[in-house]
Amino acid sequence: MKFSRGWLGSFVLLLALVACSTSTTPLEPQTTQADFGQSVQDFQAGLGTVAAAASQDLALQALKATPPGAPGLPVGALAANLMQLGAPPLTPDGALKLLGGLVPLADQNLERGKWDYDPNIPGWVEDNDYTGDDLVLSWPFTDTDRVGHVAELTLDWNAEAPTVDVRGPDGTTSEVPQGMQVTLEVDGDEVGSLRGLFAWYSCDGTLIAEPTSVVLSGSAGVSDRVGFNFDLRASDTLIESSGSIEVTAGGNRADLSWEVSAGGQFTRGTDCFFEDFDADSGHINFYTSETVGGDTSSFDFNTDFSLNFNAFGGLDSAVLSNGFVMVDGSVAVTFSGTLDDSNHNCVPGENVTLNFADRSTSLEDYLINEWGASPGCPY
Repeated sequence: MKFSRGWLGSFVLLLALVACSTSTTPLEPQTTQADFGQSVQDFQAGLGTVAAAASQDLALQALKATPPGAPGLPVGALAANLMQLGAPPLTPDGALKLLGGLVPLADQNLERGKWDYDPNIPGWVEDNDYTGDDLVLSWPFTDTDRVGHVAELTLDWNAEAPTVDVRGPDGTTSEVPQGMQVTLEVDGDEVGSLRGLFAWYSCDGTLIAEPTSVVLSGSAGVSDRVGFNFDLRASDTLIESSGSIEVTAGGNRADLSWEVSAGGQFTRGTDCFFEDFDADSGHINFYTSETVGGDTSSFDFNTDFSLNFNAFGGLDSAVLSNGFVMVDGSVAVTFSGTLDDSNHNCVPGENVTLNFADRSTSLEDYLINEWGASPGCPY
C-alpha cells in the first residue's frame, strides 16, 4: 500500500477527527458547529491540565532524566518505538515497520549487564561485579524540587519465555524477546513496570525479524499513574490493533481507547519479509474521556472505510461511511463521502460532508477554518 507521506498525514488527521459504526439507523446531529468547536477546545484544555500534572510525577521525571547513550541498541529502539505507540498506527505497513524496529539491525545479542551513569565523566560505567543476565541501568537525577534521587531500570529479556534468534533482511541474526519484563525503581521502590509478549513470523521454520503479535501492558507513577495496554495482531489477510491509555493526575483523569482493523492481502518477498499490504476495507473507533475539576466529558469517533487505488498501486481515495462523532453521549457530527484531494490544494476533504445540527460543511472547509490548514501547496 503506497501512501504518499503528505496525503497519509491528512488521512491520519481525518481519522483522528472522525470515526466505525455498523448501525443502519440514521443519526441526527444534536450540536451546532460552534458548540462542537468549543467542546473540542475545552477538551483539549482539560487534557493539557492532566498532562501537565502527570509530567510532575517522580516516575515520569526519572524516565525523562534518562541520560543519553545507554548501553544496548535494543534499549534505544524499544524506548523510541514504545513512545510512538501513543499514536495508534493507522496503516498496516506503518504498524509493522514501527514494531519491527524493536529488533537491532545487526548481528548481536540483547545487551546484558549492569551499567551506572557517572555524571562526572560523563558516561556509563559497567559494574563488573554484576553476574545476572538482565540489563540494569542506574542513573542519578534531581527532581523539580531539587531533591536528588537514583533511578534504576531493569530489562529482564526472558522473564516469561526464552529469547529467540531471528533473521534480518540482510541475513544476519539477532536475539529478540518473546516474554520480557521491564521494571523501574526510584530510590529502591518500584514505580513502574512493563510486560511485553512477542511472536515472530516463521519463514519455512526460521523466525524472521518481523512481529506477528505484540502485546504490551504496563504502568508508571508514584502519586499519579499512567497505565497502558497495546495489542497488535497480523495475519496474511488482516491486521488488528487495539489498546488503551489512562492517566490519573492531581485528582483528574483522562483516557483513550481504540480499535483499528484493516482487511486485505500481504505481499512478501522471496525472503518472506513484508513488502506491501493491499488493504481494501476496515473500521476505526476511538473513544476518549476526561474528568477535570469534577466535570466529565467524552468523545467517541467512528467510521467504516474502503480504499480505492490507482493503476500504480497508490492510494487515490478512501470512501467513508456510517461516520459519526459523539460528544458526552450525544451525536454531534455525522459524515460521509470520498476522502481525496481532487482539487490538489493539499487539504483533503472537499468531497466529505460534515453534518452539524445547524449546518453542513465540507471537511476541507472545516480543516481550513477551524484547524488552520493552509491550502495551496503545489503538487
